Amino acid sequence: MNANVGMVYPVAALVATYTPGTSITYGAGFVVAEAVSASINWDRADGHFYGDDIELDSDNGILGYTMDFEPTGLSDTVRGNLLGETVSSGEYTITDTPAPDVGFGYVRVMRNKGVVKYEAWWYFKEKFGISSEETRTKERSVEWRVPTLNGVGAGVSLDSTGKLSFANHKTFDDLSSAKAYLNSKAGIT
Repeated sequence: MNANVGMVYPVAALVATYTPGTSITYGAGFVVAEAVSASINWDRADGHFYGDDIELDSDNGILGYTMDFEPTGLSDTVRGNLLGETVSSGEYTITDTPAPDVGFGYVRVMRNKGVVKYEAWWYFKEKFGISSEETRTKERSVEWRVPTLNGVGAGVSLDSTGKLSFANHKTFDDLSSAKAYLNSKAGIT
């Protein structure tokens, strides 16, 4: 694993169809905004099996994940798509309807001994929300405030094995190849 030195090109696509045991399909994808940061917290099982006073087996399989993603900002359209806000006559309404499931991805810029690689990540299915937003007056110095999207990810069963998949990642030598990979996942042409 190389050191992470940057993050670029966050993209998303609404889940169009998903039936457990089959592939997942997405609607037309979109670039979210410029990326500031993403923090992933994997939720793992913590099961231990003991016999004769010793641990015989353990389970640390992934159960899900949460993500805090900070973009540079969100356009009304992107915010509406990610959060499920309804739009009528150009006016967006926040309702009690759950946010839609989306596929989400980005590129991690990695470096090891001066060599830069581009690691593209695609998360199959998550829901985003915004837990809090802050707006303040401009004072002597400008403080840049942007929303943090809080995502909850779920596993998907993509074939008959019964295994859940949460994300794919692939490393590339150049950024354009990493972007092309994400464009193919998100259906961005």
